Amino acid sequence: MQKAIDPALYRDLSESKAALARHGIVIIRSIEADLGPAMISATRDSISASPEALSGMSDEELDEFMEGLRKTAMKSAKDLRVLYIRLLAQLGTEYIGDLVKELDGIEKLFTWERVSKSVDPINKRLAKAGFRPMRLPHAEAVSASFALELNERWPTAFDRFKGLACEAAKKLEGDRTKTTPKKKSKKKTTPKKTKKSGNSKKG
Repeated sequence: MQKAIDPALYRDLSESKAALARHGIVIIRSIEADLGPAMISATRDSISASPEALSGMSDEELDEFMEGLRKTAMKSAKDLRVLYIRLLAQLGTEYIGDLVKELDGIEKLFTWERVSKSVDPINKRLAKAGFRPMRLPHAEAVSASFALELNERWPTAFDRFKGLACEAAKKLEGDRTKTTPKKKSKKKTTPKKTKKSGNSKKG
């Protein structure tokens, strides 16, 4: 790819890819360190706000229930982290045309809307036990640094990378079109009609 596009464009594209990857790594680390604990904290608030359901549990049942919720929260955070690692790995491909096709999907998944869905497995367990659903209202509920990366730094870096990637893909596609030889259309040849010689009748 480097030889096929302008060196300045390749440099800018490489730098923007590296910057985007750095922000992605920070987001992934925040999910690993902060998302699970944030969900558990919000879960405790939800349980405290449902005294009737809480009164029906013994201390042992509550401890067991909380441990199950903790495991669910950590698994949900881990699943999201694995998804983000897989998406971030796609940026490493040299096949820029294929990558451009995946960028819209990546953009939709690196959002607070997707992160907030991590609470769904926990809320299913809460609802089953008669508790109110818990929620994380915004990215700041995870951490201030996480909110900064997800809501500000990542989108800015992503927009820059996407613009350069699309430009590079168009350049490569244009060069491919120029170098691809046009197929000559074969002219159909119609066979010449031969006159049939008839037998002459003698009188």
